[in-house]
Amino acid sequence: MLNLSFSLSSIKFTQYLYPYTFYQVFVTTSVFFSYQDRVSAQALITEELSGTRNWYILIGIMLLITVITMLLMQTIRNRRLARKLEKLATIDDLTGLMNRRQILECVETQLTETKARGESLSLALVDIDWFKQINDKFGYFTGDKVLKLFSELCVENLSEEFLLGRIGEEEFLIIMPDTHRNKAYLALEHLRRAMREVSEKVNMPDLDVTLSAGICEYKESDTSDIMLQLASTALYRAKENSRNIVVVCDRSDESGL
Repeated sequence: MLNLSFSLSSIKFTQYLYPYTFYQVFVTTSVFFSYQDRVSAQALITEELSGTRNWYILIGIMLLITVITMLLMQTIRNRRLARKLEKLATIDDLTGLMNRRQILECVETQLTETKARGESLSLALVDIDWFKQINDKFGYFTGDKVLKLFSELCVENLSEEFLLGRIGEEEFLIIMPDTHRNKAYLALEHLRRAMREVSEKVNMPDLDVTLSAGICEYKESDTSDIMLQLASTALYRAKENSRNIVVVCDRSDESGL
């Protein structure tokens, strides 16, 4: 009886214990998983917020980079525009040499430096012979080509120290720092002889391009106007003398040559 009674009690106890135990396990498990879900949800929300914040930071950085890039590009454009405007203000657009205003300013500058250093200085006015006839006979396109080729010839054959500028349609001014009249004459004579290259490049058998030049060397108390006038008078003498020659100013002559 005791054994049977014990067995029955055990059965009752077991019947009572198992559902309660399962219930406790179920509750505990539910609570645990619920807690895990909450932790996971909070972690997910935190991660999403963190990811969103990171996206905002990334977008802000990209916008900042874009703004900085646009400002840099605008700065570069402005600098290029400034250089272009400066070039237009100082450079002859056809020949690429200095324009009249710029080369005349250089005369004043070089004259001041020459006086301060006690060095020599020569100016040369150069004129392409019969240029009007070239335009009339062969057209302005050919005339422009002659001017461009002549400018290139000057750059190729004259010293890098010389300053070149176009002061009229077919008239050019050459500033030759630290150059005496004899050296200036040799340089211009070399340029005159090289003019055959222009005729060859134009490729017109009937067109023979030549130049005339007048040179003036600086003397104490000379102003830019005096030097330019003396060089102009020398150039005029070259034109009177059949052209295609280089004339150096001779101050001993009463006429200024």
